Amino acid sequence: MTSAFQATLEASRKFASWWGTELAELVPSPLRRWATQDARRTVFSAENGRFVHYEESRSRLVQRGETDPQADRTSQNSGRLAVHRLSKRPGRLVGVRLLRSACLIRRLELPAAARRDFDKILQLDLERATPFRHPDVYVDHFIEDGPGSDGKVSVRQVVVKRQVLDPILQQLAARGIKVDFADCWDDTNKHGLPINLLHGGQGELASRARYRLRRVLILCLCILVLSCSAVGVGLSKYMNALERLEAETESAKDKALAVNSSLRAIEGSLTEVAELRRLKTARPPVIRIFEELTRLLPDTAWVTSLRIEGDALEVTIVAQSTSELLPLLVRSPLFTTADLSTPVTYDPDRRSERATVRMTLKPAAIPARSGGDREGKG
Repeated sequence: MTSAFQATLEASRKFASWWGTELAELVPSPLRRWATQDARRTVFSAENGRFVHYEESRSRLVQRGETDPQADRTSQNSGRLAVHRLSKRPGRLVGVRLLRSACLIRRLELPAAARRDFDKILQLDLERATPFRHPDVYVDHFIEDGPGSDGKVSVRQVVVKRQVLDPILQQLAARGIKVDFADCWDDTNKHGLPINLLHGGQGELASRARYRLRRVLILCLCILVLSCSAVGVGLSKYMNALERLEAETESAKDKALAVNSSLRAIEGSLTEVAELRRLKTARPPVIRIFEELTRLLPDTAWVTSLRIEGDALEVTIVAQSTSELLPLLVRSPLFTTADLSTPVTYDPDRRSERATVRMTLKPAAIPARSGGDREGKG
């Protein structure tokens, strides 16, 4: 059970290491170098037989002084104490920086897919293309910035003879200074190349660099997760607010439809009332018509039927002589015209005539007050 658990942990560690390396390759080289670079480093530049002391902080270089290795023992001891005190602060690395003329720099293009085997490839190519042998030199390489062509990347290999670097390391060791890295000045002589020629200490430096890079990657991943979470929370709130707004809009729409329906019903009722009012005022009331006919007709005449269509009034009258009725009906303020619509018929049994008279009603023939009172009574 324990061995299985350890095997699982080891596999997880290898997977995390591989995944971190793959993610690190996606990070731009300047940012990767900045992340893997120590916050503060002490650099001793070997220049013309003297050591120039620099303090480096995030590629910012500040000169602190210089010392002569050939000086007398007293000044050498005092200088050793001062340099030792400055260089061995907790957590600070100490390195040697060589002049550009002391370094051989080769530029090669290698397949990007073989990135993990660059050390072996460059070692074989060095012994093939130069007279140097690997035990006689210090070697390291770095990948240049910028995209490659045809799946290749540009690699610079830096080579320094041991007979150049070993005396410098021995002189610093004699002063009690342990050197952690060694590199060369770049083309501008303002910064160091991103290499470490000391392979003995490079494993520790690489592990520290990878650890710092992983911390930066984890921090970036956390920032990305938090940013995505913030966007997700904001989007969720937005969607919830949009759903509430849609629900309220639908409710308001239903209310508006109900109000619109009520308004239409009210408008229909008002239209009916107006039509009834128009019909009521367009002609006199039936009771008023009966009263007018009763007033106009003689006692020997009577109405047997009455029909109203719009403003047309048609009545059937039975009288001894119907020829006298038309002048009487025309003089009424309710009627404009009075004509026979059918021929007059004579009833010999009753000795009377039957006539159907068609008349036109006057809308404004009745005073409003009198008409209103009579309508109310009807």
